[in-house]
Amino acid sequence: MHLQNYLPFIVPAFFVLFIGSFIYRIIKNGGFKAAMFGAPIERTVGEVSASRSSRLMNVAVKVHVLGGNSSDKAIGLEFVATSFASYQMMPVSLSTVEAKKLIMLLESATDGR
Repeated sequence: MHLQNYLPFIVPAFFVLFIGSFIYRIIKNGGFKAAMFGAPIERTVGEVSASRSSRLMNVAVKVHVLGGNSSDKAIGLEFVATSFASYQMMPVSLSTVEAKKLIMLLESATDGR
């Protein structure tokens, strides 16, 4: 019984488990974006588009209220960068405490101007 005999079965099994767990999170949380945040999206509060630093890329930040029972994931920030041939989305989940700290930092940055 050598490991080499089981290797052709181990790699596909890990792949199937990884894909299966992600599909489970999509179904459990109610969609692809919600699975990326790890919690269902209750509602989208709004969106802020960044001032264009170049004509080739647009950047926006969407703010979501996340559902579920966990206070660890209360706010979802969705950073979206789009260009002619690409789309990138990066989800960030914040707790209520982290969101309030971010608010303080943003207010501090804008008060100094």
